[in-house]
This record gives sequence, structure tokens and C-alpha cells, in this order.
Amino acid sequence: MNTRPISQILKETYLFSFMNEDELAALTKISSLANYEKNSLLFMEGERSEYLFVLIEGLVSVYKHDDKGNEIVIAFFKPFSMIAEPAILKGLPFPSTAMFKSEGTIIKIRVDAFIKDFIRNPRISYEIIQSLLNKIQLLQQNIHFNIASTAKEKILHFYKKNPSLGLELKKYEIAALLGMTAETLSRNIKTLLKENKLEVSAKAYKVT
Repeated sequence: MNTRPISQILKETYLFSFMNEDELAALTKISSLANYEKNSLLFMEGERSEYLFVLIEGLVSVYKHDDKGNEIVIAFFKPFSMIAEPAILKGLPFPSTAMFKSEGTIIKIRVDAFIKDFIRNPRISYEIIQSLLNKIQLLQQNIHFNIASTAKEKILHFYKKNPSLGLELKKYEIAALLGMTAETLSRNIKTLLKENKLEVSAKAYKVT
């Protein structure tokens, strides 16, 4: 768990790294650190939040349930991501649920004060817009890749981009993210290992 001063963490976070000392001091006053255990919820679908969430440590899974109660993984977030900022800034209910897949730490920033004192700052507005655009671009890329690629190509691409996630997540979570069954994932991983296209160690999967 993170025990460093909030001001130091904010200064090292790309979203706020450009701020001067006075701006960082003002942002620190409306921010707090929250530590979470593995499998604890950050928020649930339908809830609203009075805080912006910036992930500092850990891994967060965002998911929904279909009509049959099956969990559908939408995305995973790693440090230093903002999570669900569109709904939070608009005051809307969360469209999905977020859970920590490991121990983690969040910086919580009061939305009302952030909008009042910071949202008009061109640099901050730019960084938030960039965060949203990056997520849209990533979603578009994932949709195209999942449609056009084979199961093996999806798996290799996933582990190339996220080598350590394979050991942190359960097979069904990775399979859901890649649009395949857990059985298909396991079968193709075994094949890729035999073909020496994928290696596994105590810390990560590695594409060879």
C-alpha cells in the first residue's frame, strides 16, 4: 500500500505533473488516498460518485453482467489511469462495476472542487480529453483486432502488451476480454507454449 505524501504522488502522476507548487498544494487539499484489498469494489453499477478516481497502484477490472448473470469484462486499468471520469464529471450513475484484482491505491479527488477550481485550466482539460480519446482509440482498436484476428493472434497480442496480467488475472477474465471461452484460451496457450511462441515464468508470460 502507498504511504507517500499525496502531493508527491500527484507530482509524479502524468495528469498533474505540469502543475506548479501552488496548484499542487490546492489539488492536494481536495484529494485523499484510499487503499483497497484484493477483490474489494471501487464502485458498483448504478452508483454515483462525489470523487474522481486516479489509480496509483494495483489492477482494476471493470465489468457488467448479462441477462444470464455472466460477467462480461469491459476493461482493465493499470496505474496511472483515471477511471470512469465521464460518468463522474457528468454526475451520472456508473454504467458498470469496478473491482480490484490486486491490492491497490486510489487518489480520490472531490469532483465539485475540481470542477470549480481546476477544470477551466487548459492543461488539465487537455489531459482529461486526451485520456478519453485514448480510451476511445483503444476500444476501436480492440474491436477491430477482435473481429479480424485468430484466437492465437489475440492471445499473443494480449501478452505482448500485458505480460504480467496473465498471472494476476483468472483465465475466464482474460478469455472474456479477448472474446473467447476459457477452454479456447487454455487450449491455445498450451499450443503456443509447445510452438515456443510463448514462454511463462514465475512473474510473467513472454511472447518469443
